Amino acid sequence: MNGDAKEALISYRMERASESVEAARLMLDNGMLTSAMNRVYYAMFYAVQSVLITKDASFSKHGQVKGYFNKEFVHKGLFSVSLGKTYNKAFEYRQKFDYADFEVPTAVMVGEFVQHAEDFIREVKLFLDSQKNDTA
Repeated sequence: MNGDAKEALISYRMERASESVEAARLMLDNGMLTSAMNRVYYAMFYAVQSVLITKDASFSKHGQVKGYFNKEFVHKGLFSVSLGKTYNKAFEYRQKFDYADFEVPTAVMVGEFVQHAEDFIREVKLFLDSQKNDTA
């Protein structure tokens, strides 16, 4: 994939990340807690997919995306361990609340994770900007 195509895909995925976190906030405000938590996870997932593009990496399974992000970006110090743990926890919660019957997150939990997702996206943007500056 050439540089322009990469940039376009990164931009597209980051737009999806921002849209997903905004949807999570709207859903939280309207008491749609399970759906809000789902959108929180996807906000982070799309941001991580943007990061993976910098290494020409792409996976079809969410667990593979998470594993590669942790191995190549968190463990190598490009992102903080706490940021990696937040993404891992969002992944875990998405699985739990999407698939387990009678499991519903609390409004406080979702509110905290909406903030985490916003912080996560901000950190990813900083990383992506630093990558652009390194190649410029």
